[in-house]
Amino acid sequence: MPPETSRAQRTGQRARVAVAGASGFIGSALCPRLAEQYEVIALTRSPARARLPERAGLVTWQHCDLFDNQAVHTGLAGVDYAVYLVHSLAPSSRLTQASPRDMDLVLADNFARAAAANDVQQIIFVSGVMPQGFRFSPLLWSRREVEMVLASRGTPVTALRASLVVGPGGTGPDLLLDLIRRLPILLLPPAAGSLTRPIALTDLIRAILHCLGRPNAFHGAFDVGGAEQLSYEQMLRQSAAALGLRRLVLRMPWMPTRLASLTARLISGAPAPMIGAIVESLPQDTLMQDNPVQQAIAPGAMRFADALATTIDPVTRRPRPNPRASVRELDQDSMRDQSRVRSIQRVILPPGQNAGWVAGNYFRWLGTCLWPLVITRIDPSGSIEVCINWPRLKLLSLVHIVAESSPEHEVYLIRGGLLARANAAKQGRFEFQTLLEGRYTMTAIHDYAPALPWYLYLPTQAFVHLRVMRWYQRRLARLAR
Repeated sequence: MPPETSRAQRTGQRARVAVAGASGFIGSALCPRLAEQYEVIALTRSPARARLPERAGLVTWQHCDLFDNQAVHTGLAGVDYAVYLVHSLAPSSRLTQASPRDMDLVLADNFARAAAANDVQQIIFVSGVMPQGFRFSPLLWSRREVEMVLASRGTPVTALRASLVVGPGGTGPDLLLDLIRRLPILLLPPAAGSLTRPIALTDLIRAILHCLGRPNAFHGAFDVGGAEQLSYEQMLRQSAAALGLRRLVLRMPWMPTRLASLTARLISGAPAPMIGAIVESLPQDTLMQDNPVQQAIAPGAMRFADALATTIDPVTRRPRPNPRASVRELDQDSMRDQSRVRSIQRVILPPGQNAGWVAGNYFRWLGTCLWPLVITRIDPSGSIEVCINWPRLKLLSLVHIVAESSPEHEVYLIRGGLLARANAAKQGRFEFQTLLEGRYTMTAIHDYAPALPWYLYLPTQAFVHLRVMRWYQRRLARLAR
C-alpha cells in the first residue's frame, strides 16, 4: 500500500520528515534510510552533533532544545511527518532536579503542541510493549504517558511498542554484553525468567518505514517484535555464546530486584536511570498482540543471536559504540561551562483550574510560606519580584511573557535579581504547563543560571528550591483531594 498523499507530494516535492532524537542509536540508523525517500530534518539536543558535517549530505542536522517551545515550533516548520525517539535518561543540564518521567511529559507536550501548530500529519513514536497485568514498571508507564501526551493535541500518532531493541550502540544489548564479559558467574532474580520479544534495529526501522506517511491506516498502538520470544536468562546465555565465553548463569529462587539493579549498575557503568528502568521491566511477561505492522515485518525478521552479532565489533569483540558517544564529552563540557539548572515537578491540578491559576497561586503562596524572610510582589502585568523582606533586596525578577502564554501554559523570563547571573547568554524561564486534559500541571525552571558559586548554590538555593516545590506539591495534592 503506497503512502497517503502529503502536502509536499501534492506540489511535486519530497515529503519532509523530522526525526526528534536523531543522534541516538535508533535515529542514527534511521535517518539515512529515510533520506532515500524523504527530505530529512534531524533534530538533536546536542550542539556538538549539530555542528558536525553530514557525510552523505542527505540529512539536514539542526540543534533543537525540545524544552524550548519556540525552538520546537521552528524545528517542525514545514514538516509533513515526524518520528519521535526522545527520552530523558541522559542529563541535559549541569544540575537536574527532575525525574525522567516528568521531563518526558514536558518534552512530549512541547512536541505535540508544535506538531499541531505546524499541521504535522503524523507522529511515529517508539514506545514499549505493555504487560498484560495491572503492574507497570515506571519505564513502561512513562512510555504510555508519552503516547497519551503526543496524541492529546490532535495530531495522529502511530505508537510502535517494542521491547528490547538490538542494534549497534543500544544500551540494552550493551548491558547484556558487559555483564557477560565482566562476571564469570551471573546470579539472576526470578524475574529474569519473564518472556519478551526482542527486535533487531533493522526490523524496527522496517516497521517505521512501513507506517510512515500512512496516518489513517496506522493510527494507534502496534506491538512489534523479532523472530522469537526469549527470557532475559536466555538472552544472557546467547550473549555469552556470541562472545565465545563460558559463563555460569543461575536463576535464584529469591533475589531482590534492587540488588540485581545495583549489581548491574556497578559492573556495567551504564547510567543509573537506564539500568533501573531495564531491571524494573523484568517482573512480567510482555505478550505481543498480533497486528498488521507485525505481520508486515515478520517475514525476514532477525533472530536475537543474529541481531546481537551486529552489535559486536568483530576485531575487539566489544560492543560497538553508541553514535552519541563521540560528542557526549563535548556536550558534558558545555553543560559544565554553562552551569545551568533544570527543575521540573509534577503537581496534581485541583478540579476546574489551569496553569494560569497555578502560576498565580504559587507566587502568592511563596510570599506566605517563606514570610517574614521572603516576600513576593505581583504587578498588574503579572510580572513577579521575589525579595528579601529586610533589608529590601530583590532576589529574582520574573517577567510574564504574555505573547507566549495561555491559560494552559504560562511563561516567565528570569530577567534579573541577586540570585540570577546577569551576563547569562540565554535567559532562564519559569513555566507552568497543563497537560493530559488538566490531569497535571508541570512547574518547570529551564536554563536558569545561578549567580551564586556552584559550591554555594548546591547546598543553599538549590536545596531550598527543591524543598519548597515538594511542599507546594503536597499543598496542591491536599486541595485536589
